[in-house]
Amino acid sequence: MRSSGAGSAERLRSGRYRASYLHPATAERHYAPHTFATKAEAQAWNRQHLAAIDRGDWFDHSQGDVLLSDYLTLWLDTNPRITKDSTRELNRDEAGRWILRELGDPAGPGGSVELGAMTLRQIDPATVRKWYDAMRKAVRASAVARAEAVKPREHPARWWARETGRPVKSSGRLSPQILNAWAEAGSPKPPAPEAKPNAGAEVTARVYRTLHALLAAAVTDELIKDNPCKITGAGQAPQVDRAPVSAEEVTALAQNYPERYRAAVWFAVFTALRPGQVFALRRKDVNLDKRLVHVARAVGKVHGRKGLHFDTPKTTGTDRWKRIPEELAVILARHMKEHTGHGPESLLFTTTHGNILASSHRSTFFDRARRKINRPDLRWYDLRSASAMFMYEQGATRTDVKRHLNHKTDAAAARYERTSEERRRSLMDGFGATFGLTPATKAPGPDDGAGSGKVIPLHERPASKNRTA
Repeated sequence: MRSSGAGSAERLRSGRYRASYLHPATAERHYAPHTFATKAEAQAWNRQHLAAIDRGDWFDHSQGDVLLSDYLTLWLDTNPRITKDSTRELNRDEAGRWILRELGDPAGPGGSVELGAMTLRQIDPATVRKWYDAMRKAVRASAVARAEAVKPREHPARWWARETGRPVKSSGRLSPQILNAWAEAGSPKPPAPEAKPNAGAEVTARVYRTLHALLAAAVTDELIKDNPCKITGAGQAPQVDRAPVSAEEVTALAQNYPERYRAAVWFAVFTALRPGQVFALRRKDVNLDKRLVHVARAVGKVHGRKGLHFDTPKTTGTDRWKRIPEELAVILARHMKEHTGHGPESLLFTTTHGNILASSHRSTFFDRARRKINRPDLRWYDLRSASAMFMYEQGATRTDVKRHLNHKTDAAAARYERTSEERRRSLMDGFGATFGLTPATKAPGPDDGAGSGKVIPLHERPASKNRTA
């Protein structure tokens, strides 16, 4: 059954309708990317596109008959904005896990969705919302499973000794007495680690940004008319409000770090460099006379490759000479004399054999140090935020901090625009003087009684006996 005019609504054997129309200029027939439940819906689709032709804003949707999986491969290989192999491989790996494969429960009420098997023009905002919900749940489940599978970094007897109040060192060999007592107690193990409330949130936001960028490129290539990724805030991971790191805590953290790597902690705090940049530095990258450090590369993992590898820094413009203060230069000079090889390519912070410090060993050292100062929530990246916070407390502007962190936008630097509790208390202590008030003082009176602790305005305070006329 066909309708009259340039549009067609053909009834299929399934009972659904297939819509199509002829373009008056080219006489080429264009089909809808999906079928419709009723003839009226199919005709409405035809009228919408024929009206677009009359208005002069018609778009050839058939150009979008490209599988998303095929376009993703082309986009990753040719995207000029992806300059690092590690970023490209990360996007490829995450797309294979969370974009291309089928997500959701086929037998569930919402069904499943497989973007990789769909063409670009078949993906509409409703499909993206369905995919996002399934992807978010799948990423969360994966993050929880990984957290529960994490093996403890220490012997369970050491944990048991601390829990039961027995004196035990944070590292080193356990005494036979502790081990025997632990065995007699039934060899208890620490409870399984719990996943954080926001587990998987960063991956979810990053995967959504990848799909958004992919489909934005499809719009630019005139394969689709609009980007169907329209979920507000889906590309932004929620910020975790961590307790600020005080100067005393930084000092204690460094003191509890292995002596061989203690200077790396100070270096991270003074320079705000990322850990991959810190542990990629060589002797030739440091000029102590001029107090300059050359940030030219970073060390880290590359998806699909084993071990650690050197690569260019994370962001463009990072390859630069960064000035360091005299105090840090003194610390580095002592460290390089005792722990850095003499060759220009020798790593600044290295193992006793001159090799790259494995990230797992770095994590172990940091975990031990943070537990000793009772800050198990700290991460190495918090040293970077602490560096920015200390700059703000010294009176730095947001522009100063942005340059210090090598950020490109004010919004990124603004995340660190917070001060410590000590700094806030110090600032609030000055409120009394601002309003002409004194701290709580003795103000006896008929209604208040002696020692009431009433705050008295300056102009009401009694004159001092020692004050001269």
